[in-house]
Amino acid sequence: MPTKAQTATENSSTDLPEHFTARIDGKVQHRVGDGPLEDLPIGQEVQVDVAIASMVVSWRSEGQPITTTLAREEFLLYVDDGSITILS
Repeated sequence: MPTKAQTATENSSTDLPEHFTARIDGKVQHRVGDGPLEDLPIGQEVQVDVAIASMVVSWRSEGQPITTTLAREEFLLYVDDGSITILS
């Protein structure tokens, strides 16, 4: 049974904590603006924050912060197919 702290920090629309870490384990793509699809680096650990209808995914590349968003349903499909592994 979850503790009150766990319950308070979970987002009911996804059953995931509001903030967690994950690893990219397969082909995960995002689009920057109107540009082409880009792959997230396989093996990259990322921070994920739950927003209203999307997941905000952040990591560092060559010392620079990178942030992108994935639609919540798209993110959950990547989790279901094993392309994203939730770590904590």
